Amino acid sequence: MSKTFTVEGDVTAADTRTLLTTQGSVTSPSQVVPAGVTKIDQIVVAASSEALADGAQVFFIRLGGNAVRNGEQVIVVSACGRIAVQSGSDAAPQLARPIVLENVDIAVAASDTITVAAEGAGTDTGTAHVIVTLIYA
Repeated sequence: MSKTFTVEGDVTAADTRTLLTTQGSVTSPSQVVPAGVTKIDQIVVAASSEALADGAQVFFIRLGGNAVRNGEQVIVVSACGRIAVQSGSDAAPQLARPIVLENVDIAVAASDTITVAAEGAGTDTGTAHVIVTLIYA
């Protein structure tokens, strides 16, 4: 049976590393990799901006901490953009569809701490929300 770790948070400015440290109503989920785990097998991510500002952003996550055996891993996960709409028109919605990255095979050390951070590069489009689930094997 696989084990999972989920964290989420708001990225409030472009080009700013933001640690994802909460899990909905859980304010401090354990960042310790479970015993018996040797790798991250899959990653599920959803990221989107509130689009209150014109611009374009690319979102990526950073997996780090003592648990990641080969150093910090940086993975591009999503993008969004916004152009001001004409008067009388409606803006297109920002969708945060999750993506699933399979067979990522990132080696981790059980009982060590993992950190998950998110970042939006480019032109700030407003606060973004990012949620990441790591599926261990």
